Amino acid sequence: MLKTALVALAALTLLAVGYLTASVLVLRPPRANLSVWLPFAALLATQCVLTFAAASSTLAWLRLLVAAGGTALMAAGVWLIRGTVSSDHFEGYALLLGGMLAVQGALTVAVFLGTGRLRHAMH
Repeated sequence: MLKTALVALAALTLLAVGYLTASVLVLRPPRANLSVWLPFAALLATQCVLTFAAASSTLAWLRLLVAAGGTALMAAGVWLIRGTVSSDHFEGYALLLGGMLAVQGALTVAVFLGTGRLRHAMH
């Protein structure tokens, strides 16, 4: 059940990243920083694709790699949320995306490093 929720959330994250990237490229908002957003979006998309692959794989190294990426997702989500709530300029998309990333990261770690999985992956 957690794996299904993780795959669904990764799909939503991938759609959100694609939509936001397209809107930034088309609308060119004055506060947008393409040199930061585009590599960040590419990393997020890569993590989502790797999550899809790991969800249907038994490769221990892939699961560990995706779990490490999940930890980074949690950190990125918290960073986005913190930046949004402490800024003078409220960015709703950043708050929503930050929440999605934090939850996706936590689910990723839970699914791929849950009880017994880490012990099994190390042997």
